[in-house]
Amino acid sequence: MMRRGFTLIEVLFALAIFATAGLAVMRTVTEHIRAVAMLEDITVASYVAANQLVLLHLETDWPPAEQSQGEVEMANRHWQWQQRVSRVEDDDLRQVELRVVLVEQPDDVLYHLITFVGRPHGS
Repeated sequence: MMRRGFTLIEVLFALAIFATAGLAVMRTVTEHIRAVAMLEDITVASYVAANQLVLLHLETDWPPAEQSQGEVEMANRHWQWQQRVSRVEDDDLRQVELRVVLVEQPDDVLYHLITFVGRPHGS
């Protein structure tokens, strides 16, 4: 006796395999999209921090040891930066700590930078 086609059990088994593979692909794509969005946020947050650091370097006055913060719009999103300048052992240096968050997610620090700034010439 010659068999033609597949039995119902074989078709259902094949469908289950394809459905499982499809779910795995969808999960992987979703995770990839989330990762790309997070990388974009981190990149823009690093630009915000870099801009604030450049503004600090352009200042002619020696930055006092204090905290400051502000908001800026970049890439159609609102970002909040927090800057803390503190003294170190070397009198010609200040430690600068910058944190950048999205305004709508203030507890999630996307970028954190610690660097040192030298005394401006003539100060």
